[in-house]
Amino acid sequence: MKSCFSRNRSGGFSLIEVVLAIGIFLVTVLALVGLLAPTLKSVDEVEKTDEVSSIVNTINAFLQNSPDIAPTGSRFNAIYDAVVNDGYATLLVFRAYDNNDIISLKIGFVGETDTTAQLSAADVSDGTNMLAAGTVYRVVLTASSVNPSTEMTDAGVGNYPRYTMSETNPELYPEGSFAMEVRIFAEEPSLTYNATSNLVTLKALEPIFTYNMAIVR
Repeated sequence: MKSCFSRNRSGGFSLIEVVLAIGIFLVTVLALVGLLAPTLKSVDEVEKTDEVSSIVNTINAFLQNSPDIAPTGSRFNAIYDAVVNDGYATLLVFRAYDNNDIISLKIGFVGETDTTAQLSAADVSDGTNMLAAGTVYRVVLTASSVNPSTEMTDAGVGNYPRYTMSETNPELYPEGSFAMEVRIFAEEPSLTYNATSNLVTLKALEPIFTYNMAIVR
């Protein structure tokens, strides 16, 4: 009687099957990575949008309501003077450490002597230590195109500031409101930070946000 022997085949995968499986896995991973990049970009854009929105709200609240701008006088007059006298005014907005290493929000005018709400380069850095806790937002205020044309001089496209007010005395300005263009620039603080705005330099830079707002008497 002839005996029959059965040959058991190993239960493992062949080399071709392994290579195909790895290929499919890599294609899947690459596809997921491709989807992840736009998602991370979207998250970053949302965070930046939230930060800009917060800065805009801070600026508007400061200009429209802060008692520190003119404690004993007219807030409208102080802001009008600040913008009109030089054709522009500069605000700085940033978070900074105090003497107890507590972070607080700072906002104020640069180089204006008729307001108590003032900031300077010394508030960003004392020359040895960095006081600013993150990005410094430089805010440049200029006269807006929505003001009455009879009250302004138009220097033309390509000039910055483009519009300057004809009346330098806020008491004689006939309107009940003053509209301003607000340009916000994001800057990294440094030990040699310069708080003074150079409009020639800023003209060539792209602000992170530009909008118009008005103050009322």
